[in-house]
Amino acid sequence: MDNKENETNSIIYSQETIEFVTVANEYCKMLESLNDYSLAKFVENIYKLSSLLHLKAINLSKPQITQKSPSETFITEADWHFIDNAISQKLGQFEVYTEIREPANPDTPINISMSECLTDTYQDLKDFTQIYHIASEDVILNAMNDCKTNFEQIWGPRILSVLKEFHNLLYGNEELKEEETDINTSVSKGKNWVNNLFTDE
Repeated sequence: MDNKENETNSIIYSQETIEFVTVANEYCKMLESLNDYSLAKFVENIYKLSSLLHLKAINLSKPQITQKSPSETFITEADWHFIDNAISQKLGQFEVYTEIREPANPDTPINISMSECLTDTYQDLKDFTQIYHIASEDVILNAMNDCKTNFEQIWGPRILSVLKEFHNLLYGNEELKEEETDINTSVSKGKNWVNNLFTDE
């Protein structure tokens, strides 16, 4: 095994990468199975997951890519709108818009909803985790570079906005009761060290 292969394996299969992928998988599963949770439990679990996700993304390595190519995408526009609509329905009256500033354009704030923040993050994480599980090492490294860049510039600020708004929902005085909806998704929760944080008791 040469030095380049050693370096590649140390990045792709490092504890930091595996933990990031684990949290990202659980985040995606939760948004794909909203019917499994009450509104209060959804807000609580996403608050926990978003906190973990932000930390694990900070620790994720950003591979240096000499020949950059666009990463493969799996989430379609229809998928994006389905998840966004499901989250918005789940939040109901608690859906709020917030102003975020992306590092690349700090003087041009964006007005964006919580469901959009969560769905934009979902799209990037779902694409990356799909690649991580099926692609070659070179493709994975390319996708890691994209994911880390997108965290720095796009979904990192969105996750921080979610944390701020969901903190207020969790610890405010208003009771979290949801409206009747017809969200029907079916991905079940995985069983691992992250999932232990989100069990209903």
